Amino acid sequence: MGIELFERAAENGGRILRVEQLSPPGGSTDASRGPGYLLTLDVGRILVAANPKTGGLVISQIPAGEELGVRLLALDEEEPWWRVVGNPIARVWPVGSDETTRESGAEVRGVRLQFRADHENPKLVSLGFDDDQVRVVLEDAHDA
Repeated sequence: MGIELFERAAENGGRILRVEQLSPPGGSTDASRGPGYLLTLDVGRILVAANPKTGGLVISQIPAGEELGVRLLALDEEEPWWRVVGNPIARVWPVGSDETTRESGAEVRGVRLQFRADHENPKLVSLGFDDDQVRVVLEDAHDA
């Protein structure tokens, strides 16, 4: 699995309900960078985590009720998530990876999520591997 999880969510009009960051061990928290993020959608839960060994993102489905064994920090009211919570995922595409990588189910360097349709003031959030962590950036939809 991988980016296909987000693609299926987009096909089904999945709405993002909650965003949590895996709490970095013994460090300060920064909502825009961390070891990983758990995105809860009405169609399932998706974990996006950094894999320092490969320099990519691991994207996996987490069954409802399954505990991750790490502390999670709610980010629903943090930038950029407060702008998209409750909105459907409209599109998703890999960033910094070629199409063959995406098709093989291998890890990607990043993923861009578009919330809301093109004609509904879309919001773009990208999650990318950066310095052994996941970096979250709100992008301008007009630049994409």
